[in-house]
Amino acid sequence: MHAPTDAVPEPSLPSAQTALRAVHCLAHALSRPRRQAMLPQVFRMEQLGLQPGFLDGVAAQAEHLPWDRYDVARRRRQVLQRHASILAPAQRALLDADDADPDALWNAVQATLPSVLRAALQRVQPHRRRAMRKYAARRVSAGCWQLQPLDDACFAQPGDLARAPRRVFAPIALALTYHPDMLRLVAGIAETVHQRCAATRLQLVVHLMMTVARGPAAAEPAPEGLHQDGADYILSALVIRRRGVRGGTSRVRRGVAGPLLLEQTLGEGDGVFQPDAGSPLWHEVSALHATDPAQAGYRMILGIDAHVVPEQPA
Repeated sequence: MHAPTDAVPEPSLPSAQTALRAVHCLAHALSRPRRQAMLPQVFRMEQLGLQPGFLDGVAAQAEHLPWDRYDVARRRRQVLQRHASILAPAQRALLDADDADPDALWNAVQATLPSVLRAALQRVQPHRRRAMRKYAARRVSAGCWQLQPLDDACFAQPGDLARAPRRVFAPIALALTYHPDMLRLVAGIAETVHQRCAATRLQLVVHLMMTVARGPAAAEPAPEGLHQDGADYILSALVIRRRGVRGGTSRVRRGVAGPLLLEQTLGEGDGVFQPDAGSPLWHEVSALHATDPAQAGYRMILGIDAHVVPEQPA
């Protein structure tokens, strides 16, 4: 017997020595669009049954989120590509290597770089903190999903040439992984996908990310620009916090050069759900700037990539 969504009990957390356990959760799905055309859907967190205190609980994780080292590696790689002529052949080969280790190129070249270039690259700072958690999801009855958190820390985005094809991120903390509203969020997105395409098995990848803007410089929440994530459906962002920043406007286009379907600066508790891979929808988010260059500002979001898992033959 399953508890109703508004009365999900506080789950006991597994210890570090025990396997992650599956839980059941009833879901609030987003309402169907009035038109069946493929369009982005802006919503409020309450539509998924989330409580206002959820934002505070997620925001409390901010200082515990590791910095994204891939951002530093990407920016260093971009500079080194402009100076490839001074690198040894083996070092130049690393510029195009598909290596999940973000420090591999830097460790190979830093000792041989001219001092001015080396010093400039040492000053490159990360600007995003992030963690990730995968869930295997199975629809067990009407509106009820079994959610199995996974230990898998590897993340790949098919066809995204702007980022390493395989990255490894720290896991979202167990307290947040099993938070009742996190489970409602994951189950709600799963049920929304089910209502769109009748899927009953999904893998959902939850991203917790905070972009920090410092001084006059721009901070890119999504450095790849206009893109698709490679999932069947996505929650591109549920905004947890927006403090001391301007910018960060979400845009969705029909095709790479097509018409603008959505342009909105999401507030705290606002989200965008949409089809992704195989759809004509492409999305981006504009750069952030600190409203006061003397103080850092930030934007914190949860995102979900929902991948439909084919049913096993009977």
